[in-house]
Amino acid sequence: MVSAMSMAEERLEAVKSRLDELSMLLKELEKRRDEILDEMSRLSAVGGCLEYKPVRNKVGKVYYYWYLRVYDGGKLRSIYLGKHIPEHIVRGMAEREKLRELKKELEQVAERITKIYRALARIELILSTI
Repeated sequence: MVSAMSMAEERLEAVKSRLDELSMLLKELEKRRDEILDEMSRLSAVGGCLEYKPVRNKVGKVYYYWYLRVYDGGKLRSIYLGKHIPEHIVRGMAEREKLRELKKELEQVAERITKIYRALARIELILSTI
């Protein structure tokens, strides 16, 4: 009888240990989620794509200029940038890629948080029946 009681206590201790591990992991993931959201809010991504377009003058000479193609109010617009791409556009394009990576990581973190909440709910259910 004593060994059955000690086995139950060991199992209960293992469940509590797992509960503590999951709680710590949950805190770490929530902290990372907040860091990602903070970093995403600081990024100023530029939408659209760059286009290097030939333009003819009256004489027929061809010059090339950069344009930013974006959707504005449901219409595709070309915004003139000039012979060189402005630095804020280059930086914004790089930040757009960083934003995509952060969104992907945020989805993964959110999925792990959801799994942990489910596991915690199951553990609480088990503990409530004991």
